[in-house]
Amino acid sequence: MRTMIVVVFSLLIVTIGKAQTAQRGRVSVNIEGAGQPLENATVELLKGKDSSLVKAAISGKNGLTELENIPFETYLLRVTMVNFTRQYSQPFTLTASQPELSLPPVTLSANASTQMKEVTVTARKPFIQKLSDRIVVNVDNSIVNAGSSALDVLERSPGVLIDPNDIISLRGRQGVIIMIDGKITPMSGTDLANMLRSLPSNAIERIDIITNPSARHDAAGNSGIIDIRMKKDQRLGANGTFTAGYGQGVFPKANTGATFNFRNKKVNFFGSYNYAHRQNLNHLFLKREFFKNGSYDGAYDQDNYMKIPVNTNNIRLGADYLLSKKSILGFVVNSTITNVDRTNENQSLVLDAVKQPASKFITNQQESSRPRNILANINYKYTFDSTGRELTADIDYGVFNNRSRSQFNTGFYQLDGTPTQPAYKLNGDQQGKITIATAKADYVHPLNKTTRLETGFKSSFVETGNDVVFYDVSSTTPVYDSSKSNDFRYKENNNAVYVNLNSEFKKISLMAGLRAEQTNMEGHQVVNDIRFDSSYLQLFPSVFLNYKLGEDKTIGISVSRRIDRPNYSELNPFRFFLDPSTYSSGNPYLKPQLTWSYELSYTVKQLSFTLGYSHTKQNTTVVIRPSETEDKVTVQMPVNLHTYDYFGLTVAAPIRFTKWWNAINNANIYYGHYNGNLANTTLDNGTPAANISTNNTFTLAKGWTIELNASVNTGGQVGFMKLDPQWQLSPGVQKTILNKKGTLRFSVTDIFWTNLPRAVVEFTNYVEHWHAQRESRVASLSFTYRFGKNTVAAARRRTTASEEERRRAGN
Repeated sequence: MRTMIVVVFSLLIVTIGKAQTAQRGRVSVNIEGAGQPLENATVELLKGKDSSLVKAAISGKNGLTELENIPFETYLLRVTMVNFTRQYSQPFTLTASQPELSLPPVTLSANASTQMKEVTVTARKPFIQKLSDRIVVNVDNSIVNAGSSALDVLERSPGVLIDPNDIISLRGRQGVIIMIDGKITPMSGTDLANMLRSLPSNAIERIDIITNPSARHDAAGNSGIIDIRMKKDQRLGANGTFTAGYGQGVFPKANTGATFNFRNKKVNFFGSYNYAHRQNLNHLFLKREFFKNGSYDGAYDQDNYMKIPVNTNNIRLGADYLLSKKSILGFVVNSTITNVDRTNENQSLVLDAVKQPASKFITNQQESSRPRNILANINYKYTFDSTGRELTADIDYGVFNNRSRSQFNTGFYQLDGTPTQPAYKLNGDQQGKITIATAKADYVHPLNKTTRLETGFKSSFVETGNDVVFYDVSSTTPVYDSSKSNDFRYKENNNAVYVNLNSEFKKISLMAGLRAEQTNMEGHQVVNDIRFDSSYLQLFPSVFLNYKLGEDKTIGISVSRRIDRPNYSELNPFRFFLDPSTYSSGNPYLKPQLTWSYELSYTVKQLSFTLGYSHTKQNTTVVIRPSETEDKVTVQMPVNLHTYDYFGLTVAAPIRFTKWWNAINNANIYYGHYNGNLANTTLDNGTPAANISTNNTFTLAKGWTIELNASVNTGGQVGFMKLDPQWQLSPGVQKTILNKKGTLRFSVTDIFWTNLPRAVVEFTNYVEHWHAQRESRVASLSFTYRFGKNTVAAARRRTTASEEERRRAGN
């Protein structure tokens, strides 16, 4: 029924909109200079009465510029180009009797003062941009983010929260899809967090936060998509950058990297190398209280000190080749080599049933992990004509390997330190591999000047294998532990097709789409020979409607249906131990969650307000719960709760106080209501919460810039866990040097060390209080140098299957 309503509603809007297109016209003009057509000149359409900007375009190779879908009125053109003087056209008028005009050529004269000189672009995007369908975090334009990791930048992004268990949530909702350059990463949890920790911020151009994706995107991600876009250089000639940085928190951090780019009219070679060394801290304090039939039954008072040194090498190589005027072939290869060596000391004080200290145990853990990942992409684009009709195709193949070895040593003692039993020693060896093969194609077909049709397909094949072996080495002879060892294998095939209709009318813009996804999956737990499989087909409609109320006022409505399939590690039933009383595990019986999302937005000038509601069935939530089979043992695992309802208001308010002071302000106020039953505990409540942030930039003379970033998170609820408030303040300063080719940045994140999480978890027979100290406060110094030719000239965009989304985010 919902799908039929969406389709009928879309057809009705298209019919209404068609009647409005007749009130619009079209203008064409040729741009010339020195007797030759000028390509890449900026042509701006201005209203004749007040010179306000209506729209803009870029001249083509033959100098021709076409401006379409223009309301009947009097206008003039302003034409600009680097190294040329600005020129204006004569005023002209579009009317019903003369809806199309071909204006006389506009001729630009070379600017003598800048002729034959290089021009360096110094325009600066704001750190945070609110666009119609996403929030864009321009990482390179933030002083505070210099020397940080991708995980640090995400944590400072609007609406993003990362808990001590490395679970990423967006606007209070878990189930976020993390993408790198438009490709979904197959990792989750700690593996994903380690990858993001190892990715230096200087390698990132921007982060796109998409809360309500269209049918063109995969239907996964009930709370949205976070797409991390790596840097690419768009200049002609040979050029590049070099970056180095050092940071000091509790432990030191360092990074260095370089990018290179060579581009001419036929080919573009590009690449980058980045190295990062980061020593991370997670100091976790826990008080775990156990009950039986409502009576206190004992507790663990724990101090868990974890040090995580990470060394990462990231290599990226690619090329684009212009096969003809209409076709482009390209490839990209990304490889990451990471070494993670974790040490952990857990001291646990055991309290008895009358809350008195009874004994203690101490666990020392050492773990070495060696992720080795490579992902290759081949992409092709064919442009049929100048109307915008095009075909794009992508083929991806990736292999994600990991080898982890761990050693656990637990001693049990009386309060005076006397051993009460022999030490328990456990050695583990895990080998994991994920193989991904994906093919997709997208076709865009303009139906007329205001409407275009998009369609495409995607097919993916994923195979994972995890072999874990544990040995009890408490005695001189290792003993195989079958209760902890396992061999888990999983295969999944997804096939999708979609269709999107985009229409632009006088006051209305509409995008309506439908995506169908069919999934086949099977799993095999080898040791106990447990098998499971599933196959299902789902439809995912989406509608986005914007109506222009006035010159600077727009109202928008969007509806979409989403799905979240379990991550591969979430289905893996292996146990990963912190100490004898704590472990994490996957859930092979986890079901996908399904979400309907609704948004109503209002934009006036630069202010944006969005009301959102979503209803999720079979909500996937990572919980910390008491074990059902073991006494006084705590388990972290993903489960399906019955439903989750989200109500939220998002406000984006960029304000320019003066010419030198600009502020980007964001607020997200929401309420999340959970419904479910777990561990004899009924959950049917929620907690209101808010995330508020402001990023202030002060542009001073002689290349100095100051930045001040502040944020407040009032806490909230995630499943059975209630979080306390957090806040942070981060200042930074930047200076351009070496003839504006070099940049020095110094910053201190969370200068008062207040952005530290604290929470309580409550079940009928279990209560846990915890807080954590992490390295949120880091002082960083970084240097960036840009070398090579800096002339801004005609540069072909690198195209991928998500070119349209990348273009819109960069506007």
